[in-house]
Amino acid sequence: MTERPAWPSQAYLDALRPGEGSEVTGAILTSYSADLPSIVAALLALSGSDNDAGSGSKTDLAEAVEQLRGKVRILIQRGRLARLKRMPPIAAILDQFIREIDFDERQQSWHPKIALVRLTNGEMQNWRMWFGSRNLTRAINRDFGVLLTSAPDLKAAGASAVPGIGEVAERLASLAGLERFVPARARAALANMRWSQPAPFRVERLDLTDGKGSNALPQIKDADQVMAISPFLDGDIVGKIGAWGGPRTSRQLLSTRIELAKLAAQSHNPLAGFAGRLFALEAPEPDTIDAEPRILQDSTDTADVEDEQLTFGLHAKILAVRKGRQLRLWVGSANATQRAWEGRNVEVIAELSASIGARAGLDELFAQARAHSLAELRAINVLPEGGDEDRLEEARKAVVARWRGRLTREANAFSVHADTPPHPDDPGIQLEVGLATGAFLPWPRGQTRLEIGEYPAQLQTQLLQFRLTLGELECSWLQCVEVTPPLDGDRDRHAIAHHLGMSAFLAWIAALLTGERSGEGGDPWNAPPQPGSEPHNQSLIGSLLTLDAMLACWARDPTVFRTVARRVESYLAPVMAHATAVPEDLKRLTAFQSVWAIVSNELLKDH
Repeated sequence: MTERPAWPSQAYLDALRPGEGSEVTGAILTSYSADLPSIVAALLALSGSDNDAGSGSKTDLAEAVEQLRGKVRILIQRGRLARLKRMPPIAAILDQFIREIDFDERQQSWHPKIALVRLTNGEMQNWRMWFGSRNLTRAINRDFGVLLTSAPDLKAAGASAVPGIGEVAERLASLAGLERFVPARARAALANMRWSQPAPFRVERLDLTDGKGSNALPQIKDADQVMAISPFLDGDIVGKIGAWGGPRTSRQLLSTRIELAKLAAQSHNPLAGFAGRLFALEAPEPDTIDAEPRILQDSTDTADVEDEQLTFGLHAKILAVRKGRQLRLWVGSANATQRAWEGRNVEVIAELSASIGARAGLDELFAQARAHSLAELRAINVLPEGGDEDRLEEARKAVVARWRGRLTREANAFSVHADTPPHPDDPGIQLEVGLATGAFLPWPRGQTRLEIGEYPAQLQTQLLQFRLTLGELECSWLQCVEVTPPLDGDRDRHAIAHHLGMSAFLAWIAALLTGERSGEGGDPWNAPPQPGSEPHNQSLIGSLLTLDAMLACWARDPTVFRTVARRVESYLAPVMAHATAVPEDLKRLTAFQSVWAIVSNELLKDH
């Protein structure tokens, strides 16, 4: 039997999902790294159409894109969007939700993890703000996050203002560039709001650092206990934390064996202040590139894995100071490194206060870890830097940093252009590129232009894939690249229509007419198109697409019927165009079109 954790756990997707009767009218998510399955999971949650596994069907994704187009932006570090081995073509339309922050990772990184969500329920509007250490990736680690929800009124019990939250919202809105998120309005709305906060914590201040090196590590002179938790370390910052308090202060440090071993080998002994209280957990699971899609989820049903030992790496970032029965904590995205605290990274950092009861969660983390002596850590063989993997990673950072390029197209023919040759300086490393929905092509050194082929509308995208190869090693990633002239406005319609096919399209319309979820039992969103396949539960779908069913939808809620009409208007023609090679599919779609035309022309003639 599994014991209850000292701190309650909550899936990241729960923070995004609207409640009954609410809809998301705007959202800005930030992450250092991201992958496409996790972006899909977030969009499905924001539209309220994800399933219990944190995923959804083809029709769920189609409806999510329709609901959220122009309302959602995901801000990530350029060069940190993972490429999948098998790229579902429909994932190409996710380019519209992504905006990359163009930082040179050799100097600084865009590193905050935030979700700012605005919800509307009738005339009421409310907000959610989540911040913490979790990236928008499939990696499952020990992460820490805080969810704030706007209180319904200024006098709500237990709610309080959060200094700094308005400034954070304003900066995010400025970067997101969404018409629905006006920066000044976002700042005013959130700054004047009271927030319900998770007991026993209270947010004293929330900051998004400026990336100019002006952030400072707190200076603590009086403390009974110091607890530092970080998966990545450097000697300078750890040495300063190890000097917090005085001679009687108890200090503990929790990281990974390799990070602790690196510091144990340093001559100035930055671990000395922790007096042997050094603890290690597993290293965080990396943000895998070239991997098979896996569902984004934060917890596992223990009933299904009683006989399996699960391993979760450490990814939380927490600094905690206890004085008497009071705690102060600094949490968010900042590791115990100089780049995070005194360098040029952009981080989200919250200062929290709490009673002594909150220490139980910290104690639980340390209890799960293994204690190590300095002697043990110094005996660990740490691989020296500068090997081929480091060489490849440095080349990747250089290529991303110097990239100044664009895609151009003539009709459906695409080429990629760079202001200067984008190749790594290392002559032993080869560069390949291609549209994310196509193949890699070698880019000859010294050239600034590469023809990458013709792509039909359903495969066109702003996502360009890059691959660097050094011997048997390789790394690959995706970047959003400007297309000139811009992609046609009906790109989404063609892509979704091709992906759905006749079967899923009719299931989608039937579900909208009845108000039921379309994805139950349907093909998962990343399944390849299946032309000529039988619709899921064909007899049921047929009964839901009759004249009577359409009239019943109108009688129940004309607004829903108008939504169905917009979907049919957008997608029926391209679905039929893609069905021309399958006569039986085209016959069924033509029959539906005939019935729909009679009903919609009559009901919508005055609208």
